[in-house]
Order: sequence, then structure tokens, then C-alpha cells
Amino acid sequence: MTRARRRQGAIVAFTAAGCLAAAAGHGWLGDADRRIFEAIRARRGATATSVARRVSALAEPRVVYPLLLLAGAGAARRGDWRRACAPCLVVASGAAVRRLLADAIARPRPPAEAWLAEPEGFSLPSRHTTLAVLAVGAGARALGLRGIAAGAAPLVAAAGVGASRVCLGVHWPADVAAGWLFAEGWLLLTSPRSCTASN
Repeated sequence: MTRARRRQGAIVAFTAAGCLAAAAGHGWLGDADRRIFEAIRARRGATATSVARRVSALAEPRVVYPLLLLAGAGAARRGDWRRACAPCLVVASGAAVRRLLADAIARPRPPAEAWLAEPEGFSLPSRHTTLAVLAVGAGARALGLRGIAAGAAPLVAAAGVGASRVCLGVHWPADVAAGWLFAEGWLLLTSPRSCTASN
């Protein structure tokens, strides 16, 4: 993928995330967001909640950054220091920008009576979803993964972690979609030329 195509892809992802942020709180999208949230909330049981807590915990910084350091260590052993350092830098910078965006958008969380976890900050984009996608995408790069597996892994991470946050009652579905789109855009924007030249 060329630098121009990566840039175009990032613009598309950021624009889609921005459209979600603008439309999520009202109109048909807001109604759909609330309906899906309430449907999930009505069906969650002890097993689903337990699984959701465990999946959600995988996207906590205390789990993510040590795993990224391990992924980077493999690249460092091969002498590729840029690829070794990149995962933590990509995730940390993306997480910081996401927080600024969330503070600027200031979308409220779902009602507190729905919470089964203690959230932090505003709702959109989802912090856990963003962190999961960034970590999996950047980690895959550091490990030299290519093709369908490298492209699908961040989407699977977004689906699993995002669903866990909705199940725990601390995010609307649109927050998860916006977190995934933002993170995919950030991965494209920060993709080093050496990691994509062969694609």
C-alpha cells in the first residue's frame, strides 16, 4: 500500500468516526444506538458478564504495554529497532489523541444504573476498543504479520473488546464503532513505509 493510499484510508476512517460522533446522540442513529444497548443489557447474565469483564481487562494499559514490549523485543533481536519501538509509540500517541477527542466531543456515558464496571472519562470514542485495535495492529506490524491475518486481527479485537464494554453497560455501540474507526485511521497514518511496502 502506497503512502498516498494509506493517507486516504486514514482520512476515510477519521471522517467516518467524525460522522458517527456528530450523529450518534440523536436521530435514527441515536435511536438505534439506544435500542441495541438496551437489548444487550436486557439479555446479559452472570456468564456473559464474567466473560465481558475478562475480555475487557485485556485492553487495560497494564496488560497491553507489556505485551507490546514483548512483540517489540522480537524485532529488536533482529536488529530492527524502529519496528521494536514503534508499537508502544503508536499506541501511546493514539491513546493520547483519543482522549483529547473524547474530551472535545464530551458524549455522556449510558445511565449509571447500567454500569457493571467503573468507566473513566467520556464515552466516544471507546478507550478500550481504541487501545485494543491499536495494540493488536501495532503488535502485528512488529511481528511482521501480513495479509488477511494482519488486517482481520484488529477488527476481531474491536468486536470482542467493544462488545464487552457494551455488555458491561459503560459504552453505547456507536462509541465502539468510533473507537475502531479512529484506531484503524491512526494505524494507517502511523504505518511505516517498511511495514507496508510489500503489500
